[in-house]
Amino acid sequence: MVRIMELNKAGSQISILLDNGERYWLRYEDLAGTGIYKDAEMSEDAFFHWLKVRQYPRALNQAVAMLARRPCSSGEITSRLSRHRYTSEVIELVVYKLEKEKLLNDMDFCNQWIQYRLNRGYGPAVIRRELRSKGIAQEMIDTAFDSVNEEVGLDKAESLARKAWIRRKPDEDLRKSRQKVIGMLVRKGYSWDTARAACKSAENKL
Repeated sequence: MVRIMELNKAGSQISILLDNGERYWLRYEDLAGTGIYKDAEMSEDAFFHWLKVRQYPRALNQAVAMLARRPCSSGEITSRLSRHRYTSEVIELVVYKLEKEKLLNDMDFCNQWIQYRLNRGYGPAVIRRELRSKGIAQEMIDTAFDSVNEEVGLDKAESLARKAWIRRKPDEDLRKSRQKVIGMLVRKGYSWDTARAACKSAENKL
């Protein structure tokens, strides 16, 4: 059995404190007419079913709205819903539903993100770091990069290097210019070897 110790309204939400110290959140309107009140008691299974029935539709709608704006990873969905205080069970159900309906696929997201960021001029190191921050597993990232043509990355790096050389001041020391171009590419996420090769190729084509 669980007992409801507190019901506290905070803006459009209401927090429910149980006698075991756990706190859960709902939209205020979802509580109206439910018969839930302070000191009410019910079985633990009954409480969590009651909570799930009210949280799940809102969590699913919120996740679908995120995906409507742009592709997301399951990690991003999980993180956003966690911040909005949905239970872990509800979040797992939402992710499962989206994957089952083929609205959420981390491998597809990973491939799309790599191409998008490569096209924006970013190198593998930065892209890998971004994918990890979005909750993508390292093994999946490695698999996705296995299918990336290394020449594509070099071409993008060389394109950035050419633009940097064009902006170079005519009286600037060549060694200093090379250091600037290579440093810029490394910060973009390209390896030292790729940055150096791109810099040299771009300089030779000036």
